[in-house]
Amino acid sequence: MAVLSGSKRVGMQLGAALVLMTATSFAEAQQAPQPIAIELNGAEANGKACRLSFVIDNRLSAGIDDMALELVLFEQDGRVNRFAVVRTAKVPAGKSRVRQFDIPETACPSIARILVNDVKECSGAGLTPGACAESIQVSTRTDMRFDN
Repeated sequence: MAVLSGSKRVGMQLGAALVLMTATSFAEAQQAPQPIAIELNGAEANGKACRLSFVIDNRLSAGIDDMALELVLFEQDGRVNRFAVVRTAKVPAGKSRVRQFDIPETACPSIARILVNDVKECSGAGLTPGACAESIQVSTRTDMRFDN
């Protein structure tokens, strides 16, 4: 049996701890839920409506058959303007889809912020509204703030 000096023993213990931490981090990364990325890609006038364009990137392992998002639109002064429920329709696993929604009687410059307030429905293999809500990550390419 080899006898290790104090510094070699500490080095071996640190090495073993590092291997264990790396393995644990890798396992956690493997189990981390993949997001449903929703990007507010554009906002443009469409008659008396504001047309919002969203890119939905389904990075889940399951396809989304349909998802109903409750959005809250805020005015420039921070007041709630309205609630709107929009549906994504099918978004296959690992795919992106673009969806456009017209917000009637609304000028785009009057919208300062959009909040994904809730996921009312989310259907697909093993999907629930709660699981979908926890997976959503949002971003924007517009001047509007987009949060969840």
